Amino acid sequence: MRLFEFGDLDWVPEWYHVNLRKYLIFFYKAFGYFKLWIPSTVDFIDKSNSDTFIELGSGGGEPLALVVSEIPDDKVSGKRFILSDINPVAEFVDRINGDAASPFEYHPTPVDATAIPAELAHPRIFINSFHHFTPEQVAKVVESSIAQNQPMLVLEYVRNTPLGFLSMLTGPLVLILTVPFVVSRKDLLPLLVFTYLLPIFPLMFFWDGIVSCARMYSPQALQKIVAASGTQADVSGYVKRNLLYPAGVTAVHIWPKG
Repeated sequence: MRLFEFGDLDWVPEWYHVNLRKYLIFFYKAFGYFKLWIPSTVDFIDKSNSDTFIELGSGGGEPLALVVSEIPDDKVSGKRFILSDINPVAEFVDRINGDAASPFEYHPTPVDATAIPAELAHPRIFINSFHHFTPEQVAKVVESSIAQNQPMLVLEYVRNTPLGFLSMLTGPLVLILTVPFVVSRKDLLPLLVFTYLLPIFPLMFFWDGIVSCARMYSPQALQKIVAASGTQADVSGYVKRNLLYPAGVTAVHIWPKG
């Protein structure tokens, strides 16, 4: 079922989009599951033989920065990372692009992952964003990437498994305990109202987590979609867990054949 997520809806207030992403980063840091992606990311960077990479669906832009920060300097020295989104948020774009010395830059205009322009044709990285695509869009994303002879790395922390769904219960519980310490001052008043008086924020957060799990593509599902599309690509993936996140994360590599 292709259920909706509040984080995908334009009519949802901006405070939800911004603070949803802030909380996702909070969970990345609290549970450390971004570290589980490091071996696969290093392997992808090495095999890509490229100095520039583009992340699609970057949101706040911090997940990739967290991953890269844990990679040895000799593996990422001289590399450039372009962040992008179909609906880039000005706050995130300005923050990333405000540091001229950073290897990260945020493309300020919308980028459609199904039709990336030639000037942005670099190896693609998706961090917890691929599940937002329909199967038809996934096929187009892969076809576009392979047509430009570019590999893809798909990283997800949501899992379509019983343990994956159960782990989503953690989100709203931690959110309720930490709202005054995580959200920005300008959003604090509405978040206090919509967390404690009317628990809309934690319920929306929980719904989006459950739907993300339901929409997540396993490595096997991506293999089937790629095969059905007729695209000439090799697909491989793994699941890795730690004690704080037993549901596990996935990493899938999609490489052009030949």
